[in-house]
Amino acid sequence: MLPEQLRKLIPCNHLNGSELSLLLPACRSHRYPPGTLLFQQGPSDGTAFYLLDGEVMLVRGEQIRAVSSGSKMAQYPLACGSHYETTATAKTDVTLLSLPESAMLTALENKRAKSIDAAGLSVDFAQLPDILRQSEVFYTFWRTYRENSLTLPTLPQAAIRLRAAMQKEIGADEGARIIQTDPIVTARLIEIANSPLYSGVTPVATCQQAIARIGLNAARQLVTALTVGRLFQCRQKKVQRQIQSIWRNSVRVSCLSYVLGRHIGGVDPEQALLAGLMSHVGALPFLYFAADFPADSLSENMLQAGVRAVRGGLGIQMLKAWGFPEEMCGIPAFCDDWFYHAPGPTRLTDIVILAHWHARLGRRKTGELPPIEVLPAFQKLDMRQISPEFSLNLLHNAQQQIEQVRMFFDY
Repeated sequence: MLPEQLRKLIPCNHLNGSELSLLLPACRSHRYPPGTLLFQQGPSDGTAFYLLDGEVMLVRGEQIRAVSSGSKMAQYPLACGSHYETTATAKTDVTLLSLPESAMLTALENKRAKSIDAAGLSVDFAQLPDILRQSEVFYTFWRTYRENSLTLPTLPQAAIRLRAAMQKEIGADEGARIIQTDPIVTARLIEIANSPLYSGVTPVATCQQAIARIGLNAARQLVTALTVGRLFQCRQKKVQRQIQSIWRNSVRVSCLSYVLGRHIGGVDPEQALLAGLMSHVGALPFLYFAADFPADSLSENMLQAGVRAVRGGLGIQMLKAWGFPEEMCGIPAFCDDWFYHAPGPTRLTDIVILAHWHARLGRRKTGELPPIEVLPAFQKLDMRQISPEFSLNLLHNAQQQIEQVRMFFDY
């Protein structure tokens, strides 16, 4: 097998030539006749399988699906992780690639660590799509960034003061005094405290009472989330359409992160809500910059391509500048990385990845999503708290909770 062949497989496609070359010695390909049992549902030996040629049948309970070589689904592993969720049988003559998943994940983790250390944009301009390399808007943005002349957005003052104060030991009264400098956020926090998600026996009427019910740390996360929506505003109509689309998706991911955080446990639901909301905040500097250019130089495709190119690196940079915890800072870079893996129990990043996956269900390109069972974030869940079947019912069963959380942002 050549590095070019390995580069067609996901997530190996994120590795460069030299990184792929290091994986090659561990790769094995085998040919099997029709009817061969390829692997079984149950504990695995740590091997990831890819379909290179032919067609296989994957069975899980009463569910059966076929995967053919050359399809989008064949770019993803047929099985990986510590537990295989399906049993695979060759429908035709097939060729399978096998490789130790640990070697692949280690190579990816090393690459991700470098991107976090860089704390900024590390995209090679020559490797960008034509629509960006030929865009005066993006080139000017890129040059401004490289010259350290790009101004990054800042958090609203209420969020800055409360987050700074929380570095010290403060009580609910002092927290309330800070929050009350923003009457709109104060009113919304009281509404949240009285919502079905937090409601007690009697309604709360003051900011102090709201903090007592919600908790000071949860209030800090909620205040930041409530104020960050003010950043998603722009007077340029084409840019505003992009910003509003990102905001709507961020709110949806935020709601799902909150619900998943409450269901799965191990993470603070309010922190998960904020992490989901911040996952694409790195798009804003480019969109703000583009808004100063004539409308006829701003195509929808160019703006979307620019957002994809910069949101991860700039998101890291912004959250670091705002003083967020290290794991939160990495989320903009990893939230769309289905094969992100970090050792240990379920983490905040895992929750946001699962939220992004669920947010894309039902969209036009749902068929391009990998099966949830091959996501490392899913494989971490204790006792398979979310089965592949459960994921299909999650949005329906939790719709009321999701709607309650979404209403946090309707102001």
